[in-house]
Amino acid sequence: MKLPIVIRLSIAKPDGRGWISVACFALVLIILTMMWADRSLLRDDFFKTIATALIITAWLNGPVGWAFQATKGGGELATQNADLVRKQAEASPPIVEEEKP
Repeated sequence: MKLPIVIRLSIAKPDGRGWISVACFALVLIILTMMWADRSLLRDDFFKTIATALIITAWLNGPVGWAFQATKGGGELATQNADLVRKQAEASPPIVEEEKP
């Protein structure tokens, strides 16, 4: 007898990249909802310009924020590696060079 497939849903707290994605998605949904709720906004050039600018800004800031999070994590990793190398260098015996006759 086959065991049933269990799908487990888990809600995890997103990291910086995840929050950027959530914010971009929410911004687009809010603008589209506003246009659906009030059809007169579709004829308003000012609203269309501002909505386009907000959506483009959100989608351009997404990769920038994603890259920032990536380099921030890389910087922390580099600091940890530098500390590890310094500790190993302090623990190792000094290198003595012999003079050649």
